Amino acid sequence: MLTNTVEKNVCLVCNAETNSIHNSVNSCRACSAFFRRAITNHKNFRCRRGTNRCIIKPGDKLFCKYCRFKKCKEVGMVLKNENVNNSNDCKLQSQPNEEVEIKNLESQNNNTAHLNNDIKIEDNKVLFDMKQINSYVNQIFLKTETSTSHNDKYFTCLQQIMKGINHLNNNLNYNHPENVIFTKHIELKRFIKLWQKFITFSPSLLMALNEFATLTIKDKWIIFRDFWRNAFILITGTYITKICNPCNEGLLLNDEIYVFKINDAEFIDNEIGEKKSKEVFSLMKPTLMLLHEFVHKPLKDENYDNIEIAYLIVQIIFDKLTLHKTSNECQKIGDEILKVISDEIHNYYVYNKKMYNYAFRLTEMTKLLLFIKEYSTREKEITTISKWMDLIDLSFMDSI
Repeated sequence: MLTNTVEKNVCLVCNAETNSIHNSVNSCRACSAFFRRAITNHKNFRCRRGTNRCIIKPGDKLFCKYCRFKKCKEVGMVLKNENVNNSNDCKLQSQPNEEVEIKNLESQNNNTAHLNNDIKIEDNKVLFDMKQINSYVNQIFLKTETSTSHNDKYFTCLQQIMKGINHLNNNLNYNHPENVIFTKHIELKRFIKLWQKFITFSPSLLMALNEFATLTIKDKWIIFRDFWRNAFILITGTYITKICNPCNEGLLLNDEIYVFKINDAEFIDNEIGEKKSKEVFSLMKPTLMLLHEFVHKPLKDENYDNIEIAYLIVQIIFDKLTLHKTSNECQKIGDEILKVISDEIHNYYVYNKKMYNYAFRLTEMTKLLLFIKEYSTREKEITTISKWMDLIDLSFMDSI
């Protein structure tokens, strides 16, 4: 009986002592008033720590509003005799996403006037004018400020890149893996449109890093030309791992909507011809399986955190071979950034993850980068062979 009495005399949300019943449950005035304001004003909350498991304790002056509202709903709070929606439709946002900044970026980047939909195939050659996209990218690189908020100058290198990746995924529509459509018919033009979108929007990812934004436009272009293919493989591969795939089959995106199983698909393009289409796919298939086996599977098995993906992206940006082609000043900046992110990832593993022996994980990430580069190299070689064999000519990709 004593235990039951004690349990009834505390707020079910924050555990503060109270004898009151508000919103149909035992709760203190503060929590009940908070719940009422949240519902009636249709508040939007997000977890302060991104864990969705913040502890709500009596006496705390700064509750996590997301977790507090979540607890209110879990204990059964409801509003009565009010002209509000009793479904408690207050929006919860479990992950930190700077809403205003994302909306501003969307309004800027979703103007797709610079995207070229005029894709033609004549005599097995893809005719696609990259001038408009190159001009758009050049305008981005002419800026010397970051593509996101001025407050980002207080962020660490990896935090800046994480924000850039979030913006990029938003622009690529890589946010809803549950909505993809499986298809058996591969269309070349879908691939081209996906590449086009990535080439168009990925410069903003680079410009999210303060140090990159200050580089000369020549150095920016040198880095971007080597960067975009490898980054495309990593970002798209990460998205593919989120697609429901119980049998762990090799998957590939045809675009942000359509996905196909590598071993259960056919590439037939009427503008190329059935025979040549099949030859191209047959030529490419072993390399696609390499992509699945040594890039997509490790990404899924290791389940890298956002900060680890950001770490890999920075490694791609300031790749040693790429830096060797840039100015001395760019090389110094790149080397310094690589040292900074090494310290940052160390601190993340030791202090956040409590992972003191993380050498193996870093080794696996290094292997992943090597296989991404290997796939990218093989893809270029196959493109050259396809052109030489008069199967398909994708020379437009070299005009970036």
